[in-house]
Amino acid sequence: MKKNFSMPDSVSRLLAIVIISIGLSIACPNFLTVNNILNIFNQASMNVFIAIGMMMTMLIAGIDLSVGSVVALSSVVAARFFFSDSLLSIGAGILVALLIGLVCGLVNGSLVAYFNLPAFLVTFGVSQVARGISYLMMNGKVFNGFSKTFKIIGKARLIGKIQMPILIMLVCMILMAVFLKKSNLGRQIYTTGANPSAARYSGINTRRITLLCYAMSGMFAALAGVIWISRLDAAEATIGASYANDAIAAAAIGGISFSGGRGKVFGTLLGAVLLTLIKNGMNQLGIPTEYQKLVTGAVIIIAVLIDRKSAKITR
Repeated sequence: MKKNFSMPDSVSRLLAIVIISIGLSIACPNFLTVNNILNIFNQASMNVFIAIGMMMTMLIAGIDLSVGSVVALSSVVAARFFFSDSLLSIGAGILVALLIGLVCGLVNGSLVAYFNLPAFLVTFGVSQVARGISYLMMNGKVFNGFSKTFKIIGKARLIGKIQMPILIMLVCMILMAVFLKKSNLGRQIYTTGANPSAARYSGINTRRITLLCYAMSGMFAALAGVIWISRLDAAEATIGASYANDAIAAAAIGGISFSGGRGKVFGTLLGAVLLTLIKNGMNQLGIPTEYQKLVTGAVIIIAVLIDRKSAKITR
């Protein structure tokens, strides 16, 4: 009997990271320095926050194109609270940002779940509305000069040279991994994505699951917005224009199925690191941004092809 041996997805992605890293270290002498590696993880952490939310929608065979605009809207509204060193003011700003992300996510989820509208069109429409509101609110202005206390979120180093965003990312990943694997709701999300009809017949409220996944996507995007403006010390309406593309690419590379029901948080991390690795290497090689976008698009297409092939094999 002929047996098929396949490499686990996580191992294959780790192997790809190692191979690319070796190649880039040969081409770029400064690539494997401690500072650059930490910089890669710091940049990847921003994508991971958004990609985890994107993963939640993809697990139920959806998508969220509004995440970049939610990053912008939540951050420019909340930015007004971050000029003060008061923990109360900063906490209120973070809460406001998360509430905006939650509302945007609930709007997306409601239109998808209760009106049966295509997720692609719904989230694109919400993206345009959120971006438009951001432009109207800012009117070309940029907020900067935030308090030192607020900038701790995006710039502080707690363990050696490891920055706060990396630590926040790891905490979020662990919590989400436990939630998806151990909780009843997590199992319902996978069931809903794998077979919505079977999920409904088994008593799962698939509409509630849809609302939950889109709400979480919006809140993770808002969290990313807060961390990002803390790191950059600037908030503007144009922020996050390409974040949806990067999050989709990271999730797809990480093995999150576009058809729903398959994928893990760790895979999303590997996808984000791999994508950031490639971009960092291209920056060091002096490759123009236009070509970097070309590579990102090609990576998404390849990931879709691999996803379809994997889906056929597992059937």
